[in-house]
Amino acid sequence: MRHYEIVFLVHPDQSDQTQSILDKFSSIVEGSGGKVHRLENIGSKKLSYPIQDQFKASYGLLNIECNKEALEEIKNFFNFNDSIIRELVLSTNKAYKEVSALSSQTDQEEEDPFSDSTDLKKSTKASPASVKAKDNVLQEDKQIEKKKEEDPKTDKEALKEEDAKTDKEALKEEEITEQDEESTEKVNEEKSETDKKTKES
Repeated sequence: MRHYEIVFLVHPDQSDQTQSILDKFSSIVEGSGGKVHRLENIGSKKLSYPIQDQFKASYGLLNIECNKEALEEIKNFFNFNDSIIRELVLSTNKAYKEVSALSSQTDQEEEDPFSDSTDLKKSTKASPASVKAKDNVLQEDKQIEKKKEEDPKTDKEALKEEDAKTDKEALKEEEITEQDEESTEKVNEEKSETDKKTKES
């Protein structure tokens, strides 16, 4: 007989079946003359990546010593059971009886449920460079506010002044164009008079 470690994940909607599946596997192994060294219903855990659109699953773990026939029966059960979304069967060199790392992990999570949030807070502390950049932006904003206080003119008044300037410039341009037109008319009249005189003479 060889040693095997079996890990399987049960769909979260059918997590109550985890213990019954473990009991079935242990009865198969013991019925074939094998031994169950470790049997753990680890419970619900977050998955590293989604499996069949699920982000959580119920974990079950078995360390057994059995023959090929018993192992084949367990594998067939995996193939025909829809509640099991993932399974892994490994052959091992010895029997493992101590508490698994998976179950000890879940115990730690239950003791300190906010450990992830504290780690996130630590990791998201602002770096000194980003703090300096923020300070610079704040100083620039203060300088702009000071300039506004020193110059009592509001934005609306400044816009009015700009509009008035543009209006004056437009009037000047109109006057210049009118003067140019008058001068061209005078020149044309003088030319016509000189032409008449030359013809008469």
